[in-house]
Amino acid sequence: MCFRGGGTSVAFTLSEVLITLGIIGVIAALTMPALISNHRKKVYETQFKVAHSLVSQAVDQLAEEKFDINMFYCGTTRRDATENAFIKDFAKYFQVVKSDYSNLTYLLTRLGYPKANFNQSGPGWNNFNPDAHNNGAIFLNNGMMIASSGCWWRSIYVDFIVDTNGVKGPNKFGYDVFYFQIGKDNRLYPSSGNYDLQSNTNATMEKCCNFKQANTCSIPMDTGVSCALYAVQNISPHDTGKGYWESLP
Repeated sequence: MCFRGGGTSVAFTLSEVLITLGIIGVIAALTMPALISNHRKKVYETQFKVAHSLVSQAVDQLAEEKFDINMFYCGTTRRDATENAFIKDFAKYFQVVKSDYSNLTYLLTRLGYPKANFNQSGPGWNNFNPDAHNNGAIFLNNGMMIASSGCWWRSIYVDFIVDTNGVKGPNKFGYDVFYFQIGKDNRLYPSSGNYDLQSNTNATMEKCCNFKQANTCSIPMDTGVSCALYAVQNISPHDTGKGYWESLP
């Protein structure tokens, strides 16, 4: 193979071309996984920020109508006897394309998910607590899913889960699934796993967002419950010197 120009010629043998292509292939093989991983993390981060913004706005709108959201849905004089009343009312602030207000532990499979549970944040695919998503759910036109936990957390507060990309997966806490609560002041808060909703302050950041170990919470099935807190603050649960999304496995 010859290339001519300026009165000179340069020739490459077939073996030289193949070696060059081989080197390029090796470099691509080494760098592509990292590029794909970084892109995936950026997608997760963007989806989370969009979801957090939409849900925050909806909670603010709901707060304008309800004097005390938690008392209205979870107190002794709550709206009705069923714990799916919150998600039914919350739905009107979104563009909902599908809903299921059943009080069932296998609600996810009814909505088209491949399994009946979300996965914990820890390594592997351990099931997250099924009580966290069995009080009705809605699918939004952007692919998000919001599932009500009823009055699960400390019995008198509204809690819900947000799946930022719906059935696409990995359906895993800390990646595309996050847990939120409505505080005493009618504002949206990420769960910390040990949240003092009476004063709206974080008593401690319990290690319930753990990517390195499974079942690390005081309630083993809740590993991953506090990942939203770290994601909002953009702090790694394992290294405070790193950002949350860059440290995502």
